[in-house]
Amino acid sequence: MKNIVVIAGIVIKELIRRKDFYLIFALLLVIIFYAAGVSFGGQAGFERYFREIGISFTYIFSVIIAVVFASRQIPQEVEAKTIYPILAHPVSRGELIVGKFLGVLLISIISFTLFYITILASFFLRGDFSSPPLLLLEGYVLHICLLSFFASLSILLSLYLSIAANVGISVILYFATSWFGVTFPAYIFLPHPELFDIKEKIVHTWDVVAPWALSFLIVYACIYTAIFIMLSYLAFRRRNL
Repeated sequence: MKNIVVIAGIVIKELIRRKDFYLIFALLLVIIFYAAGVSFGGQAGFERYFREIGISFTYIFSVIIAVVFASRQIPQEVEAKTIYPILAHPVSRGELIVGKFLGVLLISIISFTLFYITILASFFLRGDFSSPPLLLLEGYVLHICLLSFFASLSILLSLYLSIAANVGISVILYFATSWFGVTFPAYIFLPHPELFDIKEKIVHTWDVVAPWALSFLIVYACIYTAIFIMLSYLAFRRRNL
C-alpha cells in the first residue's frame, strides 16, 4: 500500500511541473469571460446558454486532462527507462498500475474540482441560482465516475497504443458516446460512459437523479474501473521489459 501511495504522489507532482493544467484553466477562463459577454434570447435563454457552455467545457477539459495524463504514465516510464529502478525497489507491477491510476484520478479530480468551483462561482456571481444544489452535487459525483472510467481505460490502452493514438481514441470515444449514445449498432453490449453525463439536467434545471439510480451508476463505474485496471495488470505482467 505504501508503494501505491508513493507512486500516486509522484504522478501528482507531475501535474505541478507541467504547464498543461495551467493552459487549460486559462483557456476555460477565457471561454467563460467570452460567453458572459454574449447576450441573446432574453435573460432566461442566455442563462441556459451560459450554463451549457460553462458545464460543457468544464467536463471536456477535465476528461482531456485525465486521458492525457493516463496515456503518458507507462509509455514514458518505459521510454525513459525509469521503470527499471521503480520495479527494482521492489515495486510489483500491480502496485505500479494501481499507483499510476490513483495518481491520475486524483489529478483529474483536483483539476475538475477547481474547474467546477470556477464555473459555479460564475453562475452565482451572475445571480443564477436556478440549478438545485443537490443536482449540482450529483453532477460533480457522476463526472468523477466518468473520470475514473476514462483514466483506467486510457491506462489500459497505453499498453497497446502510442500516446497520440490513445488520446485520440479516448477523446473520440468520449464525444461519440456523449453525442450519439445508444444510436450505435450493438451499442447495448458496450460500456455506457454517457450515463454519467447529466449536463442537460443541470442546464435545463430538471429533477435530480433518484438515489437508487445514482448508487447504481457509482457501482457501474467502480466495476468498469476495476475491470480496466485488472486487464491493465494482466497485460503489463506479460510484457517483457
